[in-house]
Amino acid sequence: MGNPHTVVGVDDVAVVNLVHIGTQVPDVNLESVMPGPEEHAITMRVHERGAGVTEACGTGACASAWAALQWGMLQAGASEVLVHMDGGDATVRFDSPTEGGLTLVGPSAHIATVSIDL
Repeated sequence: MGNPHTVVGVDDVAVVNLVHIGTQVPDVNLESVMPGPEEHAITMRVHERGAGVTEACGTGACASAWAALQWGMLQAGASEVLVHMDGGDATVRFDSPTEGGLTLVGPSAHIATVSIDL
């Protein structure tokens, strides 16, 4: 089973209390999404199950992009969308829009080195 997602369209992702709402739906990753600011872009924030509010989520970006396309937030037939997240931007390409085929494209960054003694 993959990660279940719930995507909610909102007027302004900055004012959504993801901590409060996310704890009300603990078994899913909750994404709030709004159009823009650019024409072929959406802005997303996420509360991940078991982790709380995080700066980015690749599968959440894909789920949000797909929902935005279905809801008409994006121009019909769009081939890709830029997804703005607190931790950085990623692009979601609609490889086969009628079947839900998506590709996530974005940078990676080293954020920590961890050593665990077993």
